[in-house]
Amino acid sequence: MKTFKLKYLSIIALVSAVMIVSGCQSKGEQASKQEEITVWSFTDEAGYAIEKFEEKYPDIKVNFVNIPGNFYITKLKSALQTTSKAPDVFMIENANIRELIDVPYLENLSSSPYNANELIPEQYPFVQANEKDSEGHIRAIGYQGTPGGIYYRRDLAKEYLGTDDPVKVGEQIGTWEDIFEIGERVQQESGNKVHALANWNAISNSYDGIPWVKDGKLVIDPTYMEVLDLVREARQRKVLAEYEEGSAGHAASMQKGEVMFYPGATWALQYTFKANAPDTEGLWGLAPGPSSFSAGGTYIAMYSQSEKKDAAWKFIEFYNFDHDFLSELAKEQDYFTSNMVVNDQLAPSVTSAYLGGQKHFEFFSEAAKQVPVYERTKYDSIINNDIYKNVLQLYLNNDIQTKEEAVKRIKRDVKLRFPELEVN
Repeated sequence: MKTFKLKYLSIIALVSAVMIVSGCQSKGEQASKQEEITVWSFTDEAGYAIEKFEEKYPDIKVNFVNIPGNFYITKLKSALQTTSKAPDVFMIENANIRELIDVPYLENLSSSPYNANELIPEQYPFVQANEKDSEGHIRAIGYQGTPGGIYYRRDLAKEYLGTDDPVKVGEQIGTWEDIFEIGERVQQESGNKVHALANWNAISNSYDGIPWVKDGKLVIDPTYMEVLDLVREARQRKVLAEYEEGSAGHAASMQKGEVMFYPGATWALQYTFKANAPDTEGLWGLAPGPSSFSAGGTYIAMYSQSEKKDAAWKFIEFYNFDHDFLSELAKEQDYFTSNMVVNDQLAPSVTSAYLGGQKHFEFFSEAAKQVPVYERTKYDSIINNDIYKNVLQLYLNNDIQTKEEAVKRIKRDVKLRFPELEVN
């Protein structure tokens, strides 16, 4: 009897050991089957998407690398030239997209098996315009929708315009002359404590995106010359609060209620207003202004030499075209994407408590369809930010007296910076 028990116990122990070993092997096999991809970005906003992606695709692990600051694009270029160090997927800021769109390190997403050209019609035209290289192949996909509008303080609008209703406010600020007239009156009635605009960037930023180069030739759009006059007039009429862009005073003005109107894109809600004026929930609204515009934006691309293209494409497709995920992203993160199909579905129901309960997706969905479609060039960002805006500041301060002088300075600086361009 004792011998039988020992044999019985031995058999149980053997079976248990086999089960444990089998279980370990099963877990080991499962872990070894999990594919890994590396994703690089210059911000940490992809964290939410990565979490949701790994829930849907548990067999794919995303190794995320956030490289903040001005060195991101330099590190990315270097990595793309070094096969062993390059990420499988990487983000590109709008300012750099045309600089990289034609390099051979970006996978052609128009070709099979991706066929992205069949998917991007879901996106806004102004986003699509910068997804293709010079030969018409899709090399990067923009997942962020960035149309702009006029963020305004509801309390100041009630006091000086008699209403805080977005439609009625929009009717009163349809032109810069309208805003200038309001600004003159508000400055006087408030004893110089309240102004219509924070600074001249509020005007110039409303026209960013107009290309500076066409067919290798500098082309100065007349709008840029009109902006020179607008900013000088705004200063002369005391419409500007004269806060330096991004300064502590500029940020504090949002909390204190010292400026009525702030032109801004979709992302400004989270990263500008909520960040700088967290205690003003409900005191803001959105209205259309003198111009339709977009600002910023982020694109996502695949390394052409990646050994994990299937998994990389799943991530890119998920981030841009998975409707269930995009709906969650929009509602949980208050994130306005480039997918107009999803945005239109959400527009009637999504509201913002910070914006006084306004249907901001409805506003931005319509604003995005009005944004001019420009195919930017790799020169635009540098010419606009480093050359034109410097000239604009000199013109505003009367260091440059006339627009003719301004044009000469722009042409001179472009020639020095980009000798390969034709400048007449």
